[in-house]
Amino acid sequence: MRGGLIGAWITAATVMAWGPRAGGPARAMAAPPDTVRDSLLVSDSIYQGWKWWHVYCYRCHGEDAMRPILPTAPDLRWAVSPAGANFPRDSFVNTAWNGRAAKGMPAWNVLLDSTAIQELYVYVKARSDGWLKPGRPHRLSDLESKNKSP
Repeated sequence: MRGGLIGAWITAATVMAWGPRAGGPARAMAAPPDTVRDSLLVSDSIYQGWKWWHVYCYRCHGEDAMRPILPTAPDLRWAVSPAGANFPRDSFVNTAWNGRAAKGMPAWNVLLDSTAIQELYVYVKARSDGWLKPGRPHRLSDLESKNKSP
C-alpha cells in the first residue's frame, strides 16, 4: 500500500509540475476574447430599433419580436426572412408608416419618423437573421463609457 501511495504522489506531482498552467500553453490554445461574438452587441440604429420596438410594437408582435400576442399580428422575424415571406424593406417601412387598418395595424407616421421606422426594420432584420439573440442589447459606446467610470 505504501508503494501505491508513493506512486500516486509522484504521478500527481508530475502532472502538477508539467501540466498546463494559467498563462501556459493551454491558455495559448484558447480563442482570444476579441474573436468571440457578443450576440447582444449592436449598432446604434439597431439599439434604437429595439427601444422603439419595446415602446410601440411588442404589445401586438411580442417581446423581442417573438411570438405575436394578437392573432392577427404576424411574426415579423418570419415576414422579413428569405425563408419566410421575404417582405422587402420598402414594404415593411410603408406598412409601418401607413398601417393596415383592415387588420388592426395603426399608422405609425403620427408618432414615428422615417428614421425610427428604418431603425425598427434593422432591429427586426437582425432578430430574423438570428445573430441578435433575445434580450436587452447593448452598444459598444455603452460598454466603453461603463469601463471609463470609476
